Amino acid sequence: MSKKPVPSKKQAVSSTRSRHGAYVRKVRTKLANASSLDTCPKCKSTKKRHFACQECGTYNDRQVFEPKSKKSAAPIQEIEA
Repeated sequence: MSKKPVPSKKQAVSSTRSRHGAYVRKVRTKLANASSLDTCPKCKSTKKRHFACQECGTYNDRQVFEPKSKKSAAPIQEIEA
């Protein structure tokens, strides 16, 4: 059975922490950019970046889908006693 390699020197604490800090910075920037909101150039409503606008149905100045019409809330009729 062959011998397995062993580190010749102890890993410095500052090296470990700086490597971990760089990893955490990278992950935080990914999370920050993941859910970015943007404004639709046509209807000026907020939408997710790189997605079609749910209000007007456009993406890159093209009509992608026809948005569902908003249901108007009918007034509730009171029961007369």
